[in-house]
Formats: sequence, C-alpha cells, structure tokens
Amino acid sequence: MPTIFLANDIGANLGKAMSNTSLWTNICKTIIFILLGFIFTKKKLLPETTGKVLTKFVMVICLPCLAFCSFMTDYTATGGIDAIFNFVFGFIVYILFMVLGRLMFCWVKDKKKRIVLAVLFAFGSTTFFGYPIVSSVFGKTAGNNFNLMNVAYRVFLYSYAYVAIKDLQDDKTPAASLAVETNSGVSENIDINQATEQHEKQVKKSFFEKYEIGPLMKKVFVNPIVIATFAGLFLWFLQAIPGASSMVNKNLYTPWDSKITGTVAFWRIDVTLPWLYNSANTLGGLSSTIILFAIGCTLGGTNIKEAVEDKYAWIWTALKVFVAPAIVLCLLLGIQGIANVAGWSKTITYTLTIGKETTDVQFTHNVSQLISMDTVSSSIIHWMVPPATVAVGYCISFDKEKEMASHISLVGTLGAVFGIVFWVIIITAIESTGFFGQGKNDPAFILASTNAAETNDFVSILKSFFLM
Repeated sequence: MPTIFLANDIGANLGKAMSNTSLWTNICKTIIFILLGFIFTKKKLLPETTGKVLTKFVMVICLPCLAFCSFMTDYTATGGIDAIFNFVFGFIVYILFMVLGRLMFCWVKDKKKRIVLAVLFAFGSTTFFGYPIVSSVFGKTAGNNFNLMNVAYRVFLYSYAYVAIKDLQDDKTPAASLAVETNSGVSENIDINQATEQHEKQVKKSFFEKYEIGPLMKKVFVNPIVIATFAGLFLWFLQAIPGASSMVNKNLYTPWDSKITGTVAFWRIDVTLPWLYNSANTLGGLSSTIILFAIGCTLGGTNIKEAVEDKYAWIWTALKVFVAPAIVLCLLLGIQGIANVAGWSKTITYTLTIGKETTDVQFTHNVSQLISMDTVSSSIIHWMVPPATVAVGYCISFDKEKEMASHISLVGTLGAVFGIVFWVIIITAIESTGFFGQGKNDPAFILASTNAAETNDFVSILKSFFLM
C-alpha cells in the first residue's frame, strides 16, 4: 500500500501559500484589469458596447486558439487518465449540482425564483470567466482539464437549463389564457376558438419541435471553442500510436542547438509550424487580460445599488462562490483518499544534492496517478464562477425573474473576484500538503515527468489500475 503524505502543520502550508509571489502577482493582475475596465466605463472613456465587443472577440478568436494550442504537448499515459477522469467527473458533478440546486433553494416559496436560483447555481460562467483565469494562473494542463469538464456544461446548459427556464414560461393554463381574452360581445367565441386551436397545436408539437433540439445541439457542438478543444484533444491522443511521436526532430529549425532533443509527430505545429503556433498562442494568451477588462466594463455599465439590495443575489453568491467549490473539493478528497488506499498511486524515490560538497539525500514521495493538482485547481475554480451569461439570457428572453438574474450576475461577479483570492490560497496550501501528489516545483514532479521508466502505453496503465 502506498504511503500517503500529509503535512500536519496546516499553518505552515498556509504560510507557504501566502508567501508565494506568483500567487499574489496573479491576484493583483486580476483586480487591476477589472478595475481598469470599470473606471474607463464609469468615466465614459469607452463606448457602452466595449464589453460585448471584447467578449465576442475572445469567445470566437482567443479562447479557441488557447484551447487548441494547449494540447500541443507530449502525450503521457498519466495525462490520458487525467483527461478521462475530468471528462467523466464533469458529467457526474453537473448532474449532482442540478439536483443539489433544487434542494439548496427548496426554502424559497416562489416557484419561479426557486427554479431560476437552482439553474443559475448549477451553471456558472465557466467559458467566459473561469477558463481564461485557470489557464493563466494554473497553466495549460489545468486549462485542458477545465475544458474537458466543460463538455458536460455545454450539453446540460443548452438542454436542461433551457428546458427548465422555458417550461416556466409555459406556466399559464389554457383556461387562464382564455379568461384574459374573453371580455366583450360577439368576438368572444372567435377568440376562444383561436386560443384553443393554438393550444392544441402546441400540445401536438413533438418534443424536438417544442424544445428546438436541433438548434440547441448545434449550439453545443458547432462552437469554435468545442471544435478547437476536441481537435486538439484528438491530435494529442494520436501521439499514443506507436511511432507517431518519432516523425520530426524537435530541433527541426535549429539543428545546431544540441540542447533541444527528442522527436514529435508532424501535426505538432509548435515544432513544424512555429510561426503559426506562436501567432495562435499569442492570441490565446490575450484571453485572460481581455476577459478581465471586459468584466470591469460590464460592471461599470450596471446599476450596482439595485443589485446589492437583492438578498437572493447575496445568498446565491455565498453558496456558489464558497459552498459549491467546498463540496467539489470534498468529493475530490474522498475519491483520492480511496484511490490512495486502493493503490492508485506510486511512491518514487529521488536524490537531491544540496551544494557541491553535500552528501546526496534520498526522499520518497507519493505521486497520484488518478487526480492531479491540475484537476483539483480547475475543478474548484470551475464551480465558483458567477452565473452563466447564457442562463441569465434565458431568464431575460423568457421574462422569468430577469431582474433577480441580472442582480445575481453582478453580485456573483463581484463575489467571484474575492473568491478567486480565497480559493487560490487554499489550492496553493493543498498543493503543499502533497495529498494529491507532487507540485509543479517539487523535485519529485520533475523526476516523474522525465523518468525513463514511466510507460506511455495508455492501455497498459489502464489495465494496471483495474487489476490492482
């Protein structure tokens, strides 16, 4: 049974997290960019539509580039396990949260408010708010994991969320509709017949016609970000084919550089088409900065006073920003604890030399082969973001608690800014405990990443897991 490494001194781990320069750099950038957008909009130095234009540019150009380029890395079997776990975990947690949202707001007497609160709780602004921040703060691998969990988000957002809000639109019964229309003289019979006929046509509509399944599925899959994600993931997995990663030398354009070694597949554009890759990668790198500025612009153009007076907005924000990620973290801790006990981890020994005259010291470290810190980071941020703009748009389009939904969007965004600071500190502290294996700066991580004994045979590593 592998050794489970846990730090006993929680204060020491928090202290290590609080002294992390990279942590505070990312937090300050987040706050500064949002403030700049807010101030520029409030002072009317930018047009009111700036936020919408920037958002459109990022969603159509920058984020697809970021999603695709992040998969231009070497394939590893452990990375394959990570990808599958995040894909499946996303569906499990979204189903859980759709049920949990109903339970959390069961105390709300008004049915429309209760359903809207539950839907907005389950679906956050993952693409617009979460993904750029995760990629910027935690790196490309965490961004990939985030995108794979986001597949479930898109499937349920354009199906469950749409139907839940649209059904609220159809709350009126036929009799109620007729009562409104039958108020005068001879025209009564005509209005009743017309209303009855319209209702019968609506009832006869098939499920696919009523809920517009075709257009909804198109929104799910015919989407630049989804297409880029699956294209990148497919090319990344293709590298698992024997011999696929031995086609082109990594120093293709710099044969004189002896420090660059190894080979890659010809579709690795970071090596074979560096000018194209660098252009796309630069556009992807702009995502976080532009999105944060756009968030500030959006906040600057809204009435904050009305939003902060809405009690439901504050209750929703507290549950979404702090309770939801805590639930996800508990799930991950439980799964990882079971995995460690079951042997889904490995203990590696490495030698660390301190100084030229110091004797080498050996260390042992538990390395998770199921849940990585990238998964933990992306999962927590995934479920602490403000409400999805699409879900809020449903409420506005169908006129279902649109004021409350708009207030939640504003207060939730403000809360998420502070939530990022809180959860990034917690994530950094968790990483330092070593419970989910090595951290990026740990010598064990470097060794595990370059260990020649590590197999890249995805099938073999899957078999080894299930035969334990």
